This record gives sequence, C-alpha cells and structure tokens, in this order.
Amino acid sequence: MTASREATWHATRKRLHRVVIYLLVLVTMAVFVCPILWMLSVALKSPEETFVFPPTFLPTAPTLGNFQKALNPVFLRYAFNSILVATSTTVLSLIFAVFSSYSFSRLRFRGRKPLLVVILLTQLLPLAVLIVPMFRIMSSLGALDTYPALIVAYLTFTIPVAVWFLRGFFYGIPYELEEAAMIDGCTRLRAFLSVILPLSLPGISATGTYVFFVTWQEMLFSLAFMTSKSMRTLPIGVLDFIGEHVTDWGALMAASVLVCVPVFVLFMFMQNQLIAGLTEGAIKG
Repeated sequence: MTASREATWHATRKRLHRVVIYLLVLVTMAVFVCPILWMLSVALKSPEETFVFPPTFLPTAPTLGNFQKALNPVFLRYAFNSILVATSTTVLSLIFAVFSSYSFSRLRFRGRKPLLVVILLTQLLPLAVLIVPMFRIMSSLGALDTYPALIVAYLTFTIPVAVWFLRGFFYGIPYELEEAAMIDGCTRLRAFLSVILPLSLPGISATGTYVFFVTWQEMLFSLAFMTSKSMRTLPIGVLDFIGEHVTDWGALMAASVLVCVPVFVLFMFMQNQLIAGLTEGAIKG
C-alpha cells in the first residue's frame, strides 16, 4: 500500500510540475506576444477606431492605409541605412572574431588569459559610457554623420561578444582533425580554412545572426552619431511619426511592424542554428 501511495504521489507531483511549467511558458508567451499583436492590431486600424472606448483588440474594418503611409521614400532611406550598417557590422565582426577566437582557442601566447578577461570585462560597461569619448574621437576626425563612424561604434561592443561565442565553438572542434590535416601537408592557415572553418559554420551563422539582431535594433549610438535626417536608421526613423502636438499611432505602429519583419523572418530561418549555436558555444566556452 505504501509503495502504491508513493507511486501515486510521485505521478501527481510530476503532473503538477508539468502543469506549472506549461503555465509559466504561457505567461511568458503572453508577456512577449501580446504587445506585438496589439501593435499589429493598431497598425491595421483606422484613426477613428484607434481611439474608440472601450478599445477593440481585433480591428472591425482592417485597413492597409497606415502601411502605405509608413512606406514613404524617407522610410525606405532609413531602411537602406539600417541594412547597410547592420550587414557591414555583422560581416566585419565575424571576420575579426573568427580569427581572434581561433587564436585564443588554439594558440598559446603570453597574455592570452588576461586579454580574455579584458574582453569579458568590456561587456560589463554600459554602452552609454562609450558614447561621449567615441563621439569626441569621431568629431575630431570629421567622421560624424557617416556610415563608418556608426559601424566602428557598433564594432566596439559586437566583436567582444562574437569572440566569446566563437571561442567556445573552436574549443569544441577536436584538435586531432586539424593536426591530421597538417600532417598531410597543410599549413595551419590551410587547415583552418579547409577543416576548422567549415565545421564552425553553425557557430558562425548563430553569432552573425545575434550581431545582426543587436545592430538592427540599436538606437543610442545611431541617435548620437547620425545628425542628419537622411542618415538615420530605422529605430530613429520611426520617431518621425511622433509630432510635437500629435502622434500618428497607426503609422507609428505600422512602421514598427515593418522594422520587426526582417528580424522575424531571419529568426524563422535561423532559429535552429541560433538556439543550438548559442547554447553549444556557451557550454563549451
């Protein structure tokens, strides 16, 4: 009887634990999904329906007028700026991070561990601390309101993260594979390009996706470094719909939805690599 009760209690506890986990997942999803659904709802509403009381979650007469208003030539210019800056930052971050993280994981040189600690400590600094000194440097160089200025600013906080992520991946690749390639006559560089680099593509794609996400939505540096309207990125550009006396909420929400679309699409195609990649890199780092 005792064994039967213990088995019943164990099964009940297991079911309760599963129910609690499911409830937590549902609450977490609601916290993150509901604002996005509300943003989409407002983007599809007419100005009259936006301010009705009590508010309606589903638009009674959906309209694409807000999206047509948001997709103006100025907004497309903002989109071009964001794509150029985010893509350039991602490519440059990966180029620097791949070779740096490989060196930290494979080579033994003096000062390797202190350098890794310094790279990690840079992530403890708030990004706002970097704005004033970098702004003064870029101003003295006459580089303000240019793409290179914003890209360099982004590289200061994307490269350290990328180095730590990729270092974990290179540690996870057996050194014997590289050693066998060098025994067969390959140089270290050839072994890296032919053996290590193809095996680390999941980690590189996951790291590149993360860097793109971060730079695509970054607002603080863009606001400080891009002074002219034509050089603004999308996170700053959507503020055009907020006026001094009135805010076009429908167009603002439509523009915000359009800003989120590339991120959602990229995540849909890269979610397996991103989740598996960042998890593997974190564990092996």
